[in-house]
Amino acid sequence: MSDTPANTGLSFGPLDREKAFHKYPRIQLGILKYLINEILFSFFTGTATFLLIMLLMQAIRLMEFIIVHQVGMADVGRIVSALGLSFLPLAMPIAYLFAVLLGISRANSEGEIIALQVSGIRIRDIFLPVLGFGFVMAGICLYLSLYSVPIGNRRFELLITKLGQEKVMSSLKPGVFVEGFYGLTILAEQTIPVKNELKKIFIFDKREEDHPLAITAQAGLLRLNEERGVLTLRLSDGSIHMQNENDETIQQKINFDVYDINLDVGKTGEAWRPYSPPSYNYNELKQKIAEAAHDPPQHRQLLVEFHRRFSMSFACVVFAALGFFIGILSQKGVTSAAIVLCLLVATAYWLTYVAANALAVQGKVAPWLGIWAPNFAFLFFSWLAYKRSRAR
Repeated sequence: MSDTPANTGLSFGPLDREKAFHKYPRIQLGILKYLINEILFSFFTGTATFLLIMLLMQAIRLMEFIIVHQVGMADVGRIVSALGLSFLPLAMPIAYLFAVLLGISRANSEGEIIALQVSGIRIRDIFLPVLGFGFVMAGICLYLSLYSVPIGNRRFELLITKLGQEKVMSSLKPGVFVEGFYGLTILAEQTIPVKNELKKIFIFDKREEDHPLAITAQAGLLRLNEERGVLTLRLSDGSIHMQNENDETIQQKINFDVYDINLDVGKTGEAWRPYSPPSYNYNELKQKIAEAAHDPPQHRQLLVEFHRRFSMSFACVVFAALGFFIGILSQKGVTSAAIVLCLLVATAYWLTYVAANALAVQGKVAPWLGIWAPNFAFLFFSWLAYKRSRAR
């Protein structure tokens, strides 16, 4: 399809189109309102839909927290909100591609694009607002990626670690020896996960290799002190068996009513669990990149994360161009077809991105080139679609 409405039997010269465009300023506002109605609603619904799909892909993991770790629904809600925030920079570009593709292909199939051309409005005059919205979405997505998403990702990391420590009972099986339980080997004949209680316990404490202890107790209770970073196992009605320091053939036995074993699990905050690259905000990431200059693998990984945030946000602009010109070429405005095409494009982009990201992390290509390569490739496809639309 060309910029002139040749298919309609009418033609406008450059001056005619310019006069028509300025003679009817309401048309310009009408185009903007039209695009808002056609694209923005689909964008918001598409974002919600794709977020839901991404969260459903984590359903097995969430069910594991509920069933195995016995996490409450309030904590599951916090996990879902943190995951949703982390997925937002990925869902927004895909949703904008869907919205542009759906809106423009429908308008094209129903002859509305032709009608606008007959009114003296060129294809590029319709495309510029779409591109402008793409830059706005890219700016929002970039801000989220640089500042908001790292906060959500960090909360997710801390919450997962916290729940793992609070629900340590899930790793203890009744009647089974468990090795490596914070340096202990432990056996409990009965466990009560809801109350974090153990019954009829045997413990072999080998944290001090020169002085191993064998401990038996009728009951035990696990409690986590987050501020101190200590997990306390309080034993009751038991005894401690140890070897005599002067004569190894003789064992000593100490009976106790209450005996506490403090297990160091680390404090909350950075010392509790180290930050991962996605958890750094923009300023922290820049600082870490400078500090890791002497460590090439770490430096490369941080650079990949840095460029990833900008590249993923700029995908909104890439998808705006790609979705618009594919929609112009499309003759069918069927919603299901737009969804399928959107998913195919998004899948192709994601596979290209994963492959390029792997090459960048491995050091086979420069981080900036590996991360930006998918955008360059799909911009080229957008240009091909544009050239084909002009040739029609």
